[in-house]
Amino acid sequence: MADQKKCNHCGETYPGNLSFCLNDGSPLIELDPMIGTVLDGRYRLESLIGEGGMGNVYRATHVHLDSEVAVKLLRPEFVADQTAIKRFRLEAKAAGRIHHPNAVKVTDFGVTNERVVYLTMELVRGQSLRSIIRKEGKLDYIRTVNIASQVCGAVEAAHRGGVIHRDLKPDNILIEGINNTERVKVLDFGIAKLRETKTDNFLTQAGTIIGTPQYMSPEQCQGKHLDPKSDIYSIGILIYEMLTGEVPFDGESTLQIVYNQLHVQPRPILELSPHVPVPIAEVIMRALEKEPERRQSSAIQLSAELRRAVEIIGESGSLIPADPLLSMPYNATGDISSINTNNEDSGQFPSQSEDWSSKPGGRKTSALAQKGSSADDQTTKLMGKRPTPHAGNVPTSERPAGSGPGTATETPANKSRTGLIVIAGIVLACVAGVIIYYFSQKTGPTDPVTQTTKAPEGMVYIPGGKFTMGRNDGSADEGPAHEVEVKPYFIDIHEVTNQDFKRFVEATGRSIPKNWKFNGSYPPDEARLPVTFVTWNDATSYARWANKRLATEAEWEYAARGGSKALLYPWGNQWQAGYANVDRKGQTKPSPVRSFEMDVSQFGVFDMAGNVSEWVQDYYTEKYGAAADQRFRVYRGGNFLDAPDKSTNTYRWADFPTEIPDDQILRVGFRCAKDVERQ
Repeated sequence: MADQKKCNHCGETYPGNLSFCLNDGSPLIELDPMIGTVLDGRYRLESLIGEGGMGNVYRATHVHLDSEVAVKLLRPEFVADQTAIKRFRLEAKAAGRIHHPNAVKVTDFGVTNERVVYLTMELVRGQSLRSIIRKEGKLDYIRTVNIASQVCGAVEAAHRGGVIHRDLKPDNILIEGINNTERVKVLDFGIAKLRETKTDNFLTQAGTIIGTPQYMSPEQCQGKHLDPKSDIYSIGILIYEMLTGEVPFDGESTLQIVYNQLHVQPRPILELSPHVPVPIAEVIMRALEKEPERRQSSAIQLSAELRRAVEIIGESGSLIPADPLLSMPYNATGDISSINTNNEDSGQFPSQSEDWSSKPGGRKTSALAQKGSSADDQTTKLMGKRPTPHAGNVPTSERPAGSGPGTATETPANKSRTGLIVIAGIVLACVAGVIIYYFSQKTGPTDPVTQTTKAPEGMVYIPGGKFTMGRNDGSADEGPAHEVEVKPYFIDIHEVTNQDFKRFVEATGRSIPKNWKFNGSYPPDEARLPVTFVTWNDATSYARWANKRLATEAEWEYAARGGSKALLYPWGNQWQAGYANVDRKGQTKPSPVRSFEMDVSQFGVFDMAGNVSEWVQDYYTEKYGAAADQRFRVYRGGNFLDAPDKSTNTYRWADFPTEIPDDQILRVGFRCAKDVERQ
């Protein structure tokens, strides 16, 4: 296999003497000799997706379950090194203890007879925070806080499980979706040291430095004992970089970077990014304190302070929902005492003798703390507006942020007894806020439809709403533009694939699509391609079998537009070449679903502009409001063979429900929808 190359775009394999794909001109990459290997008779390695210090990461298929996973292999040069193997085992054990939606889930670990050491993880499709910063530079502060809050949630879950990450950096943060649908996944707890006093704990002992210097805490640079506040510092650097486009500490050598981490103060955020509100900048500067005891005491406290800062400036409605860990007791998911064994100050608040009012991160919250219950009044005077009122019972995916409690942690100088009283008051207020928040979600009156927010596997929840359907400046059948209201529903994240349809065929005995000519099935490398050669009747039958249905035209367009937004394409109003699998003349088949990560609506629904067009429920009409022509059913969305002007959110196609003309048979597939059940 070493003398072969592959196109990462279309998947075609070529002889090693070629450099470019004959289909689309993309550069070819050499095939890794491990590709095609089946580990332990279960995991077939499909492609290399990442490289790390200890091993490579591959996209793989579980051959028995026909599901995709990520597989990390220990580098061959480390196989004879028992210490490396032990550390790799710790990686699996550590990551396996972390259960959080923003942490990558580790599912298996093994050593093959050929001494190939591996672990398997959920496969995350997205782009790294590193690539986002490189492409976009500075991020706006709302987006930054939303990303940082999710990172904090994953790291908090790790801390409560006794694990310190030790290597938080943009490369280890993957992000799926765009805009308000961005979901963070924290990767690589592989060098995390379990906080255990067992025989194995000599690995990465104090005195050994493991990490990336630009993102390491001062104590980590010195090889000292670490506690969760080291990760707090690293998260502070991540936030600083998102807002300013640069790291606070850099240098021409590792030694210079380490010196800067230990002795140099970061450049003020507002000098680099004047648009960042002062309350947010102050929270970040506190996370970057050189002395651990001056930082936030936990990742979830850092998240709460960031969210409170956004509330202060009156923009909490733009935040994602608060992490549920915020409303859980600190020992709810693990024995946190195992983390703080060598930290004298294990509380959540600074020592009463510390003068926080003189610190960069302490002035505003000290002013609020001095007034106790009148903090909101002080906020009004300082910022000129009141925080947005908290919203009540709405679906989790829609709940306005800021509904969890904020925290104010600094105490005024030289008032130790007063400081203790203020701190006690703040703690009580926080606890009360947690209780109010918890019970408002549990017991408040809610619309019976909106109580169900957990989407079935492979689907995404779409909230109901009104929007303008169609347009007046397109084809005649795209108009007239008119207002439509849709109820909440679920829709498939991606198009129904060959492997999905095969399960239906096997369960029902329905005829296979005519292009399945590989021993009565599809070729092995086409499992993730959208099923084609299917009629409207085929699609409807599949949906019934899956306890779903086809989406209506209105539901399909609403999901593609991202709700009430009048977007022409899922990503915006301008066509962007390369964003979607469209106009690929010469290509003989669509691409695997989700191959084009930018072809995603703001609800997180993929491939609506391209790949294959999709059957929907409706009969065709020559214009909206006209009598339906019951001979034809509609299909929506662009496909890999047609031009961009036919890939808009409003473009309509139609055909007979029982057959597809030969010139369209490759272009049409479908996805399913599902009603939100009333309670």
